[in-house]
Amino acid sequence: MEQFHFLVGEFKKNSPFIPAAVSAQLFAWFEQVGERVDRYGSKTGKVVKFSQKNYEKTLFAPDADSISLYSPRVVPPDDIDEWANCDVLALYSNSSSLMLAINASKLPLAQLFQSAEGISGLLDHCDYVYGYSETLGYGAGYAGGYRIIDEAHPFVPASSDPGNNWGAIKRNGLQYEHIRDVYPISIFSQSRLDALPPERQQALRQAMQAYGNSNTQDGRTHWILSGEEEAAARSDLQAHAMLDSLIDPRSR
Repeated sequence: MEQFHFLVGEFKKNSPFIPAAVSAQLFAWFEQVGERVDRYGSKTGKVVKFSQKNYEKTLFAPDADSISLYSPRVVPPDDIDEWANCDVLALYSNSSSLMLAINASKLPLAQLFQSAEGISGLLDHCDYVYGYSETLGYGAGYAGGYRIIDEAHPFVPASSDPGNNWGAIKRNGLQYEHIRDVYPISIFSQSRLDALPPERQQALRQAMQAYGNSNTQDGRTHWILSGEEEAAARSDLQAHAMLDSLIDPRSR
């Protein structure tokens, strides 16, 4: 199955949702990666052809709290789910997170981050940003904290799932006591680091010094890892029980 690169941004507490600003930022990001918005998520939840007039009705509806945008179809309609029939998509949910996804053949993961950071204000409300590569279905579900089964990720009875694990942690309001996992690229705000219990904060800082490259820019700490470094850092931090994706909530 085709691989996609994902950028997920977890929002700060009580972040405002300003539809016009968010919409402009997401459209600017599509332009930045060389794609156009062809469809959007309507207020009924369906993915429909883009129309400025109808889009604005959805965007400025009193109960609007999310935006979803999609590039043109890549296969005929009805061959796959409409939301997954694209090379690029952006989801912004005020109650959840920001997710940007692009077909891995279009752009490397590092450039996906550069494209997002190049849009003024797009990541301002995020205190924890991370990137990974996955199939589109499973990767999108993972971003939202649930599991989407596909050919590469079949259902396995009685097994825990990293997406589900994080979703359960968030529902219980415990996500600030941990980080989600170790990724090729992570960005932490200072407030997100400070929210960790002291022992876990120290363990994370030691891991960032021991593996990969880390640097602080404008109050945000960037942590970049290769594959081998990622595995070693994960092993170290798992020993401190601080990686929520690997904690089965049924065992808590």
